[in-house]
Amino acid sequence: QVLAREKMTHPLILAARPWSFPAALVPVLLTGAIVYKSGEEWSGLELLRALVLGVLVQAASNTGNTYWDFVNGADTATVGAGADKDKVLKHKGVLVDGLTDPSSVFFLTMLLYATSAAIMVDRLLASNQLLAVFTAGILLSHFYTADPIRLKYYALGDLAIFLAFGPLLTRCTTLLISSGAAAREDVTTDVLLLTVPVQLICECILHANNGRDIGEDSKNGLRTLATLLGFDKARTLFLAMMVGAYACVSAFAYRRRSPGMLCVFLSLPLALDAGRRFCRDANQMADLPKRVAKLHMAFGVLLIAGLLSAPP
Repeated sequence: QVLAREKMTHPLILAARPWSFPAALVPVLLTGAIVYKSGEEWSGLELLRALVLGVLVQAASNTGNTYWDFVNGADTATVGAGADKDKVLKHKGVLVDGLTDPSSVFFLTMLLYATSAAIMVDRLLASNQLLAVFTAGILLSHFYTADPIRLKYYALGDLAIFLAFGPLLTRCTTLLISSGAAAREDVTTDVLLLTVPVQLICECILHANNGRDIGEDSKNGLRTLATLLGFDKARTLFLAMMVGAYACVSAFAYRRRSPGMLCVFLSLPLALDAGRRFCRDANQMADLPKRVAKLHMAFGVLLIAGLLSAPP
């Protein structure tokens, strides 16, 4: 059924990778929960705007990655080699298999970025700080793989995505939904610290993708963090980030006397499964990024629930 659904899905939707949208949704929702707990006034409509913004930029980053990886030769006819065809994530073949033309993917990317700016224009004109944060996030997202900077190909992609969908997105959200909370140092600190564990899991999505592609990227002369480390060390880093995420939440729960935050451990079976699948079996690795995205969503929702259940 899943395969039949994917075959009927428009190639441009496949290129946008909706399964990855939790990477943008979770940090925004978590920031909203932290602001709510701060007692400051906040706007539900602005939170909705932040959610839409996050999804638009995430989708643009994904379609842009599909376009530039194809144009720069990172994705070729051998993409997914060694894995069963039905295991390979379908966005990998959007351009390689000729499902649509590159110009359509590029146009969609620019349209998504333009739309993200359009829905923000009134607030961007009113706040220099918001304009600076928004611009920095867009540039990091775009030049993750875009010429001439191509951060991903110089082992800077992990840092770029961590910053764009971590501190920058959460700061943008805080500025949007509550000027009072944005001005408070304690709220800013809470947002930065409490979003670290979800960003570690988010980084695992990207690292799983790059770990899976080590062979092909190395053959094409591309330098990602995973290719520089090699498979075994890349796997160690993947597991360390997983452990780090749960360790961070445990430390926060202890410090805040908020045992409810420990409900994130209900997502541990998903984490253990992901850790087991990061191996040299191409079929196990093929859809690992999608599985980690599911973990990210579960982890984030549980963390938000635990945070909201904590005493003031």
